[in-house]
Amino acid sequence: MKFLYFVSIALLLGTAASLPVAPKGDPVKAIQGLVGRILSQEWVDKFSYEVIPATSDGFDVFEVDTDNKANRPVFRGNNGVALASAFNYYLKYYCYCSVSWGLNSTGDQLKLPSTLPLPSKGKRVIFPNRYRYYQNVCTVSYSMAWWDWNRWEREIDWMAMNGLNLILSFTGQEVAWYFSYTLIGLTDEELDQYFSGPAFLAWQRMGNIRGWAGPLDKGWIYVQYYLQKTIFEQTRTFGMINVFPGFSGHVPKGLLRLYPDSNFTRATQWGHFGTEYSEDYLLEPTDSQFLGVAQTYYKLLIFYFGGTDHVYNADTYNEMQPSSTDLNFLKESNAAIYNAMKSVDPNATFLMQGWLFRNEAGFWTNERIKAYLSGVPNDDMIILDLSSEQVPIWSKTESFFGKPFIWCMLHNYGGIRGIYGNLTTIGNDPIDARLVNGSTMVGVGMTPEAIEHNPIMYDLMGEMSWRSEKVEAVMSWVEDYARRRYGTMTNNIRNAWTLLLNGAYQFHWSWQIKSLLVRHPEFNMAFDKRFATFNIATAWSYLVTDAVNDNADPKVGPLLYDIVDIGRQVIVNTFADVYTIYTNAYSSYMSKKNSNVYTAMKDLAKSWTTMFEDLDGLLGSNANFLLGTWINDARKSAQPGTSSSAVDRIEFNARNQITMWGPNENIEDYAAKEWSGLVSSYYAQRWKLFINTIDESIMNDKAFNKTAYESMLFTLEKNWGEKIEAYPTTPTGDTIELSNKLMQKYYHNIDYVNAKYMSKMDADIPSDDLYGGAVNLWANTTEQYVVLCEMNPSCVGFSFSYVNKNPKMVSFKTKVSGITVEKGRMLYVKH
Repeated sequence: MKFLYFVSIALLLGTAASLPVAPKGDPVKAIQGLVGRILSQEWVDKFSYEVIPATSDGFDVFEVDTDNKANRPVFRGNNGVALASAFNYYLKYYCYCSVSWGLNSTGDQLKLPSTLPLPSKGKRVIFPNRYRYYQNVCTVSYSMAWWDWNRWEREIDWMAMNGLNLILSFTGQEVAWYFSYTLIGLTDEELDQYFSGPAFLAWQRMGNIRGWAGPLDKGWIYVQYYLQKTIFEQTRTFGMINVFPGFSGHVPKGLLRLYPDSNFTRATQWGHFGTEYSEDYLLEPTDSQFLGVAQTYYKLLIFYFGGTDHVYNADTYNEMQPSSTDLNFLKESNAAIYNAMKSVDPNATFLMQGWLFRNEAGFWTNERIKAYLSGVPNDDMIILDLSSEQVPIWSKTESFFGKPFIWCMLHNYGGIRGIYGNLTTIGNDPIDARLVNGSTMVGVGMTPEAIEHNPIMYDLMGEMSWRSEKVEAVMSWVEDYARRRYGTMTNNIRNAWTLLLNGAYQFHWSWQIKSLLVRHPEFNMAFDKRFATFNIATAWSYLVTDAVNDNADPKVGPLLYDIVDIGRQVIVNTFADVYTIYTNAYSSYMSKKNSNVYTAMKDLAKSWTTMFEDLDGLLGSNANFLLGTWINDARKSAQPGTSSSAVDRIEFNARNQITMWGPNENIEDYAAKEWSGLVSSYYAQRWKLFINTIDESIMNDKAFNKTAYESMLFTLEKNWGEKIEAYPTTPTGDTIELSNKLMQKYYHNIDYVNAKYMSKMDADIPSDDLYGGAVNLWANTTEQYVVLCEMNPSCVGFSFSYVNKNPKMVSFKTKVSGITVEKGRMLYVKH
């Protein structure tokens, strides 16, 4: 690190014109390396590879054809990304194979035919999108914080195969910041108070927080720097454009000591972090010192990483507001950020996230947006319309008033789990946006806050990089996707994905998609009821049945992943129903003091405990759902020889981000994960405390003591976050065997001939006391209520309104003896 320091001083004596620029590399060599990694080295020579020119107007192109001389498939493209896209197209549409996320390639299905198919008619694709962008500024913390080179190399291959060519390159940037501020005159103590811990760097970089979970170990900075150099070199071999972090004005407090007369603005408090870790300092871009600080940073950044692709991301007002509404001030602020880039790199392009225009919509009127953007020439700026699939800004701002923009799918926040997304929107809206009269759209992008979930959404979004027409028949595309993913197509697979497409994958993300199981336990918790548990459970049963009967290969990694993920969703949905039943029963007991209701609550609490065990066991059977991997990777990310206390601090970072997210439950459970180990050791213990506190209030005949409960819960969470404890990093148990067992428990096909229920209602426990009229449950079919009743040993029945509005229920009534309908209600009772 001392060597880098002295090099930095020498560098500042030179000029930007002397900075080295790395070569782009050999596209054929790049694709051959990729094929060898994805398939194996022996496959490399079974294909031909040719470099062809881009279109006359500079758009990328790929071809899949037959090399008649060598009698083998040939992939053609104008760069490495285009060649990789051709390879992926061939795998998907000629071999029915799939490459997706999954630890140790468990997301791949690569059962290629013994004789490779030769295209009878060549396929030529011209990318309609000049840019295909990837990553959110948060992704590097929520998903990539602990990655090593092997994981990064795999992701770069995935990027290339999905046509992505504009890549956020934020790893390792702290080396440039550290030496920039050191050269300017800040001390290590001042920088230790500034840099956040490695799990929270994304928000420190954006000026939201400072110092939390730090100090940042300098050995970690060193490791990340060399990792980024390797990433940068590899992406360039494919012809990808790297987006480097720009200087947006957020600075350490120590700069006030050096520039006491400069104009600094305190940011508003972010995430309830308070003044100790938030309210960062912004050196106003219009201040006279801004340019000098920026130039120091840009020169070091470009030097350390061996060149630049001339695109820089800067977001000065991410989730905060400017200090003035004056239109000229807004224009000059953005112009100053742009001019600082240009002063070091004359070819600079300013890339900006459009999130601020959505997040602070009350501030950013169209007049202010237009003024702010006018500070930068149109040709030198690109806007990421960060969540176009949910709240497009381009359509409200006349295509960002002439600025080129990229239509992006955000989809996920914080890495929370849930089966959801809108495939129809993804397959149609990017095409519409590009064809609108006057549109300035120049590309599409994937901008999730976290990755490695809902792979179908990203498979289709990858295709939108090269598709020029809408995906009109979405179900047909989904069937092809399922066949590629599992290596086969059966009626059960088709039925499963029909249910998923028509349910979970026709909705956009909602804050309430996060399951109750991973949320801070309390009363009156709302949850999203749009995704029918019975439909998801039925899809689960179809896939499990095929795997059990060997209709679908039970060893295929993607099938195992989907079975675990869908089963996870079924259990957490059912958990929400049990929560509703339990809290309704508590309210009933406190008003009526019915001892039978209390007995039912005790029995239901036992079922709840079993549910945690079931979920943790199911998740633990698959390598992609293990807490141990996250924590182990965090510890391994430290530089060899790092002190044990510094490594322990990295583990604290890993634990805190996915739980309390801050010192005082600041944005608690935002990055919650349903992972084996986390379910049993953290979430289950929180809910156990909640139930025990309720039980104690009943036993003492007192109201629920929320203050005492919250204090105990905080202590539990804090203690867990500060533990140093290893968790399994390898799966245990047989996924199919476990799933089949749990499916029988959480999903019932009602036997109409041998009905298990009769019309005898125990008057001691009116059904509405347990089920609250069934108004707030996930369940929306009779079968689901039978499952819930089976889970509760004290359940004697339930009621359901609106019977006559559901044809299935009417037909159910006619087929099962012993069912009575009284005043529009259907009554079920256990034998």
